Amino acid sequence: MRGEDTRRCPPEGWLAVGLMSGTSVDGLDAALVRFAQDPETGAWTWTLQSTVSWSYPESLRSSLWRVMETSAEDLMRLDKAWATWAASKVGPWLAGQQGGRPHVLGSHGHTVFHRPAEGWTFQIGCGATLHEALQLPVVNDLRRLDVASGGQGAPLVPMADRDLFGSWDVALNLGGFANLSMDVPDRGRVAWDVGPANLLLNRLVEERGLEMDRDGALSRAGQVLPGLLETWKSLPHHAAPPPKSLGREWLEREVWPVALQTRGTARLEDVLATAVAYTSWAVARDVPDKSRVLVTGGGAFNPALMDGISEASRGRGIDWIVPDREVVEGKEALVFAWLGLLRWLGLPNALPSVTGARSSTSGGALWGPGPVSV
Repeated sequence: MRGEDTRRCPPEGWLAVGLMSGTSVDGLDAALVRFAQDPETGAWTWTLQSTVSWSYPESLRSSLWRVMETSAEDLMRLDKAWATWAASKVGPWLAGQQGGRPHVLGSHGHTVFHRPAEGWTFQIGCGATLHEALQLPVVNDLRRLDVASGGQGAPLVPMADRDLFGSWDVALNLGGFANLSMDVPDRGRVAWDVGPANLLLNRLVEERGLEMDRDGALSRAGQVLPGLLETWKSLPHHAAPPPKSLGREWLEREVWPVALQTRGTARLEDVLATAVAYTSWAVARDVPDKSRVLVTGGGAFNPALMDGISEASRGRGIDWIVPDREVVEGKEALVFAWLGLLRWLGLPNALPSVTGARSSTSGGALWGPGPVSV
């Protein structure tokens, strides 16, 4: 492609890789996606060619879980180690794929700190290391420019909800946190984090040596604790209007201490059942009646959570739609492939209506050549 201006979509489309590591620290998702843009309408289409997930080795997972307490020096080591490990997985996987060499790789990285109110956010996953190891243009650090422009830097996925998944009324992601995305009259696309999801549930079952409450079996064996539920529901975040986003710091400061205090006298199953009820309430209360909702993220596979959300919205005509497993698991990686492609092309990849930024931005650090090279 050297010497060619590829901002105009080539006949075969652009091939992009996306990487996503969520706050629940369960592993790395990757997607290989073919994107095309109609030159007349600007409409985007996509074909998901392949997805894959890799669990973190225990040493890396442990380091990621403890990263908020590590030293600055060890944080930089982890920034490099994450990218080195990711490249060791992505390289062989790409070698076995069809369709040629990708144009760009977009990496969300792994969020360590998210403090938009203080004007900063930080995701590890060294883009230079990924670029050098894979010999592909790499876009990472996608949040920081939006934050510098006064925005939340998150969520970024709603732009894709609008342009790539626009046939649904609402998009719900049940990842480490639960977030919603929808169009609102006179405001355009809006989105926000409604509360914790898998991050809280997974954290609770760690005391039993489990990575997750598989199929919600433990939470189904519990009873909701009304006092705990009301305490969580009364947290200031839920009364604040969008734009608003959450990071692990919020959970550690606002949610987890209450869980620990309650856990001293209550069964784990009951605290889990209450956490499911809390997430279900936070999700259902903000979804308009009679909506068709696209549900993705790992929580879509938790039947106890999905039943809780359905119960919390009973009688309101809401249709909660879980798509094919490949889309559920790969949607966020697909989106970051697209956001990385937009940055590579120099196009906006964040929505001020969602993040609250002063203007739209084309965020992300680009390592390697852009679409115009000589």
